[in-house]
Amino acid sequence: MNILVVENNRTKGKEIIQVLRKMDLNLENLYQVHTGSKGLEILKTYLIDLMLIDIDISIIGGLEVLGKMRTVSDYSEVPTIVISSRRDKKLFNAVTSSGLDYLHKPFSWRMLRQKILKFKNGDVAYVL
Repeated sequence: MNILVVENNRTKGKEIIQVLRKMDLNLENLYQVHTGSKGLEILKTYLIDLMLIDIDISIIGGLEVLGKMRTVSDYSEVPTIVISSRRDKKLFNAVTSSGLDYLHKPFSWRMLRQKILKFKNGDVAYVL
């Protein structure tokens, strides 16, 4: 399993990577980037099985990354968990109605694990 973590907070990104390594996910590669533009580069270059993306990232925001993903068939169906500290019902509804999952910061590592396992086990359909 190849996972991309797009998180502008370097400390939080490292924590997520550490937790992912401890999970029984049969990981092949973990990619961590801090900007939306770098996230798009990784998506273009590597086969990604799951992406975790913070909405509030720099250069290209998380919503813009998701919009660009829609237009490229090679990675338009990458399962995605959107991470945000925003308490915005419209954002939550938009994300979840499109088949993506949403994780509000701060979150527990148990909750992150549950959401990742839903994707890994095929319990979540995704549509961008």
